[in-house]
Amino acid sequence: MIVTYYAFTTLSTVGFGDYHPRSNAERGLCAIILLVGVAIFSYIMGNFIEILLSIQNLSADFDDGENLSKWFGLIKRFNSSRSISLDLKLKIEEYFDYRWTNDKN
Repeated sequence: MIVTYYAFTTLSTVGFGDYHPRSNAERGLCAIILLVGVAIFSYIMGNFIEILLSIQNLSADFDDGENLSKWFGLIKRFNSSRSISLDLKLKIEEYFDYRWTNDKN
């Protein structure tokens, strides 16, 4: 039981500290508390990372639209300052909108 207690204490990176269990029952209870603490911390961090990823995906959509606008500007620059036709521009924007909303990768 002592080995299990020390393994869980090390696993949870709590450290041994000044207060420590003296009996096997106390060690068992502490080991369970340490594992529950690690599980709760992992769950909270998983949710936090999920929130960060969703924010990153939202900002990526804006970046894609901005990059498409820059690309249209480059086309105009290399086309002797003549813009492409509005119909072609709308078709390209529709294509990329469809692609960005339905891309599963």
